[in-house]
Amino acid sequence: MIFLVGPRQVGKTTLAKSLLTNPDPGINYFNWDFPEHRKVLLSKVFSGSRDILPQKSRLVFDEIHKYSHWKNTLKGLFDVNEPDTHWIITGSAMLNVHRKGQDSMLGRYFLYHLFPFSVAEMVSDSIRDKVPLPSQLTLDCFTSPTKESLEHLLQLMHFSGFPEPLFQEGEDFLPRWRANRLDRLINQDLAATENLRNLSLVEKLVYLLPERVGSPLSINSLREDIQVHFQTVKHWLELLERVFYGFFVLPWSKKNSRMLNKEAKWYLWDWSEITDEGNRFENLIAVHLLKYVRYVNDMGLGELSLHYVRDKEKRESDFLVCQDRKPVMLVECKKGKGPLDASLSYFAESLDVGLVYQVSLEETEARVFERKKRTIAILPAASFLNVLV
Repeated sequence: MIFLVGPRQVGKTTLAKSLLTNPDPGINYFNWDFPEHRKVLLSKVFSGSRDILPQKSRLVFDEIHKYSHWKNTLKGLFDVNEPDTHWIITGSAMLNVHRKGQDSMLGRYFLYHLFPFSVAEMVSDSIRDKVPLPSQLTLDCFTSPTKESLEHLLQLMHFSGFPEPLFQEGEDFLPRWRANRLDRLINQDLAATENLRNLSLVEKLVYLLPERVGSPLSINSLREDIQVHFQTVKHWLELLERVFYGFFVLPWSKKNSRMLNKEAKWYLWDWSEITDEGNRFENLIAVHLLKYVRYVNDMGLGELSLHYVRDKEKRESDFLVCQDRKPVMLVECKKGKGPLDASLSYFAESLDVGLVYQVSLEETEARVFERKKRTIAILPAASFLNVLV
């Protein structure tokens, strides 16, 4: 089985259907959100009264995680029919296959993440033959930004990386699309994930979060604004991450007492919600870096993780990519042109990081600096993002 997960309206259903030779709703494509499909699944497919499909065929189960017994049901069906069918399981919520008390489905699936469009995808209509690992992202990889990559970067900055608003490019369409997406995320996806009371307060939390992007997230501050318990806000944030409204980037800490390791940063999948352009740019970089990290991990090319760095003196660098828990690349985001960030130089030395980049939205050419026998570069954002996934 392939488990394909990602935010609502990012294109999972379109991709899954494209992998079917002849998509046939109710036969080889089932969407749990459609009542007629649910009826067929419960009365015929899951009960075993109907054969799954002819041999060697593909089958798509869309949003099936909303069925409370989906794991054990699919496991049983898969064990009976495997290897005669190949299944694609999609979800707009994280498919928690390792929950306590349930079968992990170990050895029965591969997990893949589908992300919003990126600069590299917009520039090229196909995945490059070889995606560079962090150790290969040296200065030689980065060329001057092309007119095409700059245009795509600005297009993504304004309209997000979600297919509909990105390709519609309509100033009036974007806010309507965003409002519709948030309504369905809160009133359908969250409601299907857990029986929540006070959805209006969860909605209030959602509208408070865009202005918190770019800084360590204070749950205490949010608790005071919403007037609910600390653990309640923490739980709601975990649910919002599970349904792909946003995601946490955790602080880096490893045997360094000067590092703060309490507050994570919060970023949105739809960065177009953020009004501050500098924070929106940082969020765009966060999604691009997470996409790169998840791609390398999903394809079995390495074991990467994404963090930020902050110490007790309040020095901070926006992003740190680690490979096998070892820091390998530091990235600082700057909207405008300017000098090299002092904290970036400090952490490059203290963490012994070889690849150190300050990525700027407004820079047009790379600038290289030598700091204590270490090379640090200021790069145009379009150049940096174009070599990722």
